[in-house]
Amino acid sequence: MDGPRGYTANFYRGCSHGCVYCYAPSLIHDDREWGAFVDVKVNAPAVLRHELRGARKGVVFLSSASDPYQPVEARYKVMRSALEVLLRNDFPVVILTRSPLILRDVDLLKRFSWLRVGFSISSLSGRLYEPGVAPIERRIESLRALGAAGIKTWVSMAPLVSGMMGIEVRELLGKLREAGVSSVSAGMLRFQGYGESKEMFERVSGVTFSEVSAGAEATVAEVRRLIDEFGFERRESFFEWRPEGGLDRYLSEEAGNAHTPIN
Repeated sequence: MDGPRGYTANFYRGCSHGCVYCYAPSLIHDDREWGAFVDVKVNAPAVLRHELRGARKGVVFLSSASDPYQPVEARYKVMRSALEVLLRNDFPVVILTRSPLILRDVDLLKRFSWLRVGFSISSLSGRLYEPGVAPIERRIESLRALGAAGIKTWVSMAPLVSGMMGIEVRELLGKLREAGVSSVSAGMLRFQGYGESKEMFERVSGVTFSEVSAGAEATVAEVRRLIDEFGFERRESFFEWRPEGGLDRYLSEEAGNAHTPIN
């Protein structure tokens, strides 16, 4: 369980959001169609409670391979129960979701001594590419509501696909600033080592990755320039957590790659 930067936990296997660019299918290697199945880890809160006993305190990322607030969470409440465990143990938490369902748990979230809640927004927003995801405006309104409750918020603007920019970046950043978002990060679409995900993207979108990825570095660089222009907090400081007796820094880039899973 222990890791150099912190921990990550995934309470669901599969994701009904069904994003066509998701890297998770290349991690779990399931024969079922991506977006059509979700396996619920109903014993996750009990496992988490056991794993936290004597664990070095570090940031817990929720989550790296499935959305913790996808629709089945409304029924099973696995994420809410896990948050209760983390809160009792006073662990710092970073959440990444695309679902307004997170507003259900504001009563818990605002009690954490250190917490960051993020929403993901890609350049491929739309039913073809993100069939089960709430519209961008609903995500922005959720961020606004979280901020009004005193919760620090951020946005992962990823993946960005230079040949498929379905968002107006400057306009979006203005809305995020107005909604009280503190930090925004940007990242390009990558498929290195994720062959199954690349095949899924090309099959559903009808284009090859090479056709739409030209100029990706320049696109991300320009988005990051605009992020700085709007004055959003740098991720290095926004995700810095200072435990008693030392410094532990959590970085959001490539979320989950440097974390030790709690499964």
